[in-house]
Amino acid sequence: MCTNADHSLAADITEGSPVVRVGPDHVHIKDIDAYEKSVPTNGTVPRSFLTFTRVFRNGTNFEKDHVFYTCADNDGSIFSLSNRDEHRARRKALSPRFSKKAAEADAPAILNQIRLLEGFIIQHSSLEKSCNVSDLFRVFGINIVAKTLLGDCHDLVQYEEAKPELLETVDGLSVMLPILRFFPYMGTISNIMPSFIAEQLTPAGVLSFKKTCEDYTQSMMDKPIRSDVESSRSSVMEILMAHSLETTGKLPKLNYLTAEAFTFIDAGVDTTGRTLAAAVYYVLRTPSVEKKLQEELDSLSLWGSENTEDIVRNVGKLPYLNAVIKEAHRIWPSLPGPLPRVVPSEGLQVGSYFIPQGTIVSATHHSMHFDEDIFPEPKTFKPERWLRDDSTELNRYLTPYSRGSRACIGIN
Repeated sequence: MCTNADHSLAADITEGSPVVRVGPDHVHIKDIDAYEKSVPTNGTVPRSFLTFTRVFRNGTNFEKDHVFYTCADNDGSIFSLSNRDEHRARRKALSPRFSKKAAEADAPAILNQIRLLEGFIIQHSSLEKSCNVSDLFRVFGINIVAKTLLGDCHDLVQYEEAKPELLETVDGLSVMLPILRFFPYMGTISNIMPSFIAEQLTPAGVLSFKKTCEDYTQSMMDKPIRSDVESSRSSVMEILMAHSLETTGKLPKLNYLTAEAFTFIDAGVDTTGRTLAAAVYYVLRTPSVEKKLQEELDSLSLWGSENTEDIVRNVGKLPYLNAVIKEAHRIWPSLPGPLPRVVPSEGLQVGSYFIPQGTIVSATHHSMHFDEDIFPEPKTFKPERWLRDDSTELNRYLTPYSRGSRACIGIN
């Protein structure tokens, strides 16, 4: 969740020094080279430049801040793993399921969800009723992520007029995260309490969702796990169980799989739902953009085709639609928070600043996405900026899902 205070701080950082101290052992950096570029090692560059280790890139040795990423009592999930080798093995196992090919194969299920969402909105419109589009898109995100996680399950949340309980729970967790970050022990208190007390203190939506995850996961654990699991088509739960059998010779514990599922849902709700809502908002409030986008979509000749994968592939090639998507990601980054990393033994050089080992460093995407030197008129929704001749260079500065080997696995 990104608050007004977050945007205010990001604005101050955007206009100020490339290194800003935001805590006793925590600094924010705004430098695209420090963010993602690799370092030459030919022996001819100054030693000071060799220490300019890059933070967010493939093969980075800047590990995640363990306290920050486990504050929601999700230690062990792929999002919280700070050890590079453990994360590499887990991501290698899961990556095929989150590939572009796998996303295209999911097109029929995604289009079915879109039609359900469309039907709900049309029905409300015919009755002259309003609806919360942001919450509807988040419901859409939950159901898509749930199918990826659990396989052929029914919709976890229905499209309805009232805000679903599971969304209330996710919002409650989001509000708690800043507190849990500074008081991380609070997230583990329930683990040492008697279960009947912990259940009374846990929101009903959390219990209901965890029970749903347990039911589906348990039924999978009761079945023989094939060694030839097709990683691009199987559920995340099946892949994790097969991976555990291959590497340890035994199935993972049920509570671990349940926690992993809950983490995926929590991470996937707002990144998908709020970005879609932001895109719709900016398109509708900019008539010229809406007109161009509508004309491009109408020009596609495949809308009558029953091959949904062909439709998805061709829609994905539309230049103005892609420009709209990029601009929505720029103006409303999916991951608005600091994404803290720990400086390794060699330290980090950012311009004239040397940052020592053990310091927490972060780089908010908002600070780059709203830099006027990179994106003129940053508060204006302008998809055309992505159609310019220099748009390839501009892509360097678009980082809604982070970069490198620790970038969001669900980017596709």
